[in-house]
Amino acid sequence: MITRIESTQPRNRLELRWALNNVCNFKCRYCFPGSNEGNYPSPTDVDLLIKNFNYMLDYYSKYAGKEVFDLKILGGEPTMYKDLDKFIRGIKKEHNVYVSVVSNGSRTIRWWKENGMLIDNLILSYHQQFADLDHTINVADIIHAYGKKVTVHVLMDDQHWDECVASVNYIKANSKYRWMIQTKELVSTSRVNISYTDKQRNFFKYELKRFPSIIWILKNLHLLFKGHVKLFESKYTVNGKKRRATSQYYITTQENNFKGWECAIGVESVYIDFDGELKGSCGQLIFNNTRYNILDKQFISIFNPQLSPSICTINRCVCPPETHLSKSNLSQRNVGSTRTIIPITDNRIYRNSKVSLVDIT
Repeated sequence: MITRIESTQPRNRLELRWALNNVCNFKCRYCFPGSNEGNYPSPTDVDLLIKNFNYMLDYYSKYAGKEVFDLKILGGEPTMYKDLDKFIRGIKKEHNVYVSVVSNGSRTIRWWKENGMLIDNLILSYHQQFADLDHTINVADIIHAYGKKVTVHVLMDDQHWDECVASVNYIKANSKYRWMIQTKELVSTSRVNISYTDKQRNFFKYELKRFPSIIWILKNLHLLFKGHVKLFESKYTVNGKKRRATSQYYITTQENNFKGWECAIGVESVYIDFDGELKGSCGQLIFNNTRYNILDKQFISIFNPQLSPSICTINRCVCPPETHLSKSNLSQRNVGSTRTIIPITDNRIYRNSKVSLVDIT
C-alpha cells in the first residue's frame, strides 16, 4: 500500500491550471462533464484579470518562496479567447511564467503563426472524430519550428481504438519534426463508461510513443534542469521503498483513493475553475475552505490565505497533475512516533529545507 507521495516539482515553482472557459467547437462524447456546456464564456475584463493574476503570483512569491510559475491554460477551447495574447503578455511582463496551452489546435494556421511565440509549451489534444489530423500535424510543426515544446496527446477512444492507433502511426510518418506523441487513457464519467481490454490497457504502459529529436533535446536541456520537462512526476513510498511514477501511474493502477490524506493542494498547485474560483480540479476546497475568485473585483483586497496543506475529501483523484502532488496517508503513520508537518508559510524553512512538505521529523 502506498503511504506517501513526493512531487518532483521544484519547490520554488507553483503550478497553476486555469480552465479559461467551457466553450468548445468540438463535442466529444467523453469530454469531462462541464467542459463544453458553454455557460462559462471567456472573461470580458482582461485588465482586471491581469491585475488579479499578478497579485496572486506576488503573494505566492512573498509567502511561499515561489519564483517560477507554470501556468497551464485549459478549456473548453482556450484559443477561442480573443484576449489570450494580451493576457499572456500581461503576466509575463511582471513574472517568470512558463505558459502551457492545452488546445484542440483547430484555430487557423494564420492564428498559430501570429500567436505561437507566446506559448512556451503546446499540448495538442487530438480527438479522432472531430480533428483534422493533417492540420494538427501542421500546427505542431509550426510551434516546434519556433523552438517551443510540443506534445500531441492522442485521446484513445475505446470505441474507435484501431483508428486512434492508426493516427499515432500516421503522425509518426507524416510530421516534419520529431515532437512528442503521447497516448492518453480516457476516464469514465457520469456521462460515459470507458472500457478497455487488458491488451489495450497494456498499450498505456508506455504512454510516450515518440521522443523529440536528440538535437531538440540538447538545445532544450534547460527545460529539464528547470523542471519544465519531467521524466517522472513524483516518487511514492510503498513497503518502505521509494519508487518513481509517470503522469498517469496512480490512475492507471487505481492507486488514486486519497480521501483522508494530507495533500499539498493550494501549496504546490492551484486550479482555477471555469467560474474563476480557486480550488482543486476535483472540487476540493483549499485555503481552509475559504473561497477566492480570480474574476472578483475585490480579489486584491481580500486574497490573504494561509498557504498550508489540505485534507482530501474526494474518494478518487482523477486529475493526473493532482495525483502527483506531495501527500501523506495520515492513517498509516506509525503510532507513538513524533511527527511534525513542515510549516510552509515560513519561507526560510520552505525554500531551504531538504524535507518535503509532507515530510516528518
